[in-house]
Amino acid sequence: MSKSQNTATLALQQQLASIRHQFADTLLRSMAIVAIFGIPLSIIRAFNTGWLPLYTAHLLLGLVLLLSTLYNKQLSLPFKGMLLVLVFWLAGLPGTLNYGYASPGVWWLLASCLVAYVLFKARVALILAGFTLLCLLAVAAGFISNSLTPPHSATPYLSDPATWAAYLLVNFMVLFVIIRSFISYTASLQATTQHQFRQWIEDLPVGIVVLGPDLKSYYANHAATEMFGTQQQAHPIAFVAGTNTPYPMADMPAMRALRGETCQIEELEIESAGQRRYVQAWGRPTYNSEGHLTFGIAVYEDISARKQLDLLKNQFVSTVSHELRTPLTAIHGALGLVLGNALGTPEPKIRAMLEIAEQNSQRLIRLINDILDMQKVEAGQMAFHFSRIQLAPWLSQAIKQLEGYAVQHQVSFELAPVADDLWLSADPNRLMQVLANLLSNAAKFSPADATVHIRAQRHADFVRIAIEDHGSGIDEDFKAVIFRPFSQSDTSDIRRFGGTGLGLSISKSIVEHHGGALWFESTQGQGSTFYVDLPVK
Repeated sequence: MSKSQNTATLALQQQLASIRHQFADTLLRSMAIVAIFGIPLSIIRAFNTGWLPLYTAHLLLGLVLLLSTLYNKQLSLPFKGMLLVLVFWLAGLPGTLNYGYASPGVWWLLASCLVAYVLFKARVALILAGFTLLCLLAVAAGFISNSLTPPHSATPYLSDPATWAAYLLVNFMVLFVIIRSFISYTASLQATTQHQFRQWIEDLPVGIVVLGPDLKSYYANHAATEMFGTQQQAHPIAFVAGTNTPYPMADMPAMRALRGETCQIEELEIESAGQRRYVQAWGRPTYNSEGHLTFGIAVYEDISARKQLDLLKNQFVSTVSHELRTPLTAIHGALGLVLGNALGTPEPKIRAMLEIAEQNSQRLIRLINDILDMQKVEAGQMAFHFSRIQLAPWLSQAIKQLEGYAVQHQVSFELAPVADDLWLSADPNRLMQVLANLLSNAAKFSPADATVHIRAQRHADFVRIAIEDHGSGIDEDFKAVIFRPFSQSDTSDIRRFGGTGLGLSISKSIVEHHGGALWFESTQGQGSTFYVDLPVK
């Protein structure tokens, strides 16, 4: 068990002990007050009924209660518990022996079990309950066998107003004991539950900070304290990731949560003790039962180690990719020269092998280019050169340049008429990259002799380019991850069609950089349609 867990457990034990002490002290004080009024009532009853041993027990009981109330701070909790159980039995047993179940003393005996349950372990309360049951059965057997009989006629006893006053007082006290027991039990249960929840939150590896409307920190778990220190939990020093630009305080997750917003910040830098770390953050508002916003909760996850691993991975991949691209380009060029008969006409068998080598070298070059493009996208370093282009002629020319995909997969591309007044501000080369990826996918996943339809239409302030195929469609499970890097529906696609699983991810980033959106609709067995929405400028 960690030091923080030991501290929290010790605090819970102290809180539970305090609740039990309050319960015991309240009962002792209340019963002392009852004794102050009850003893005179017993003396008054003695004039009508004669002095009974019951009244002697009442006097002794009152004296014990008064003394225990005066010295309750010096008494330990186990001693208070045993004293209360003893007092309850002294109050209840004589009346039960005199008048059986008609006496309110029975309630005192039963209430003692409830007191034992609050102040001791459940096993002690069960043992006392079993002993109480045996005693009550013995009393019943005694009255049935005439071994026990009332000391005198109940008529004068019941006609005495003091008797009824004592009876009401006693029953009220028992009712008070029951209510106070439930209050203490509820408080103990609440304290235990709070401790469990707090312990779960304390042990979480993410930092949690609760900010109040007064912008003060009401709670911060152990991870948050380690992350920000004790002085900056409410308002940590933050920067835009990868820069020295301070992150706006009003846009921090806890501040946004206090405005009723639910937010997620993918990446920012937090500085504490002169050290910066990358964090991912979330903000959530909390409301009370009346619907009023009470707190803003901010959750911070330290992703510094992940960022470092990503950096090392990217550096490795970039280095390997660049080192591979140069010799592969040379190999591909040499194979092209040989196939172009620069060194003479190769024999048919040799030409077939050279063509296979040339095709695979081309695939490797595309793979490396995709990986490098993906790195540029992730680093925000992909270059764009925007120009104003007329969509109709550009789209026609682009589809002609990509006709090789259709021939290779035995399908045809069909472009619907496009209005001449559609103009875009776009990077034609990057947009061609998107179109090439979507058309190649449509061609690959379409059956032979099928037609891939391309349409471009204006919708309000944007142009929508639709590419529709009639293939097998996209699996339901794959739809949610289709735009993730290296995502492919199953391994059979890799063997059958090739590809890296990066094309759609890169295409989506390019379209979004243009201020647009890339999305799709698909029905299994009927085909898929990918849409490129681009703003009209």
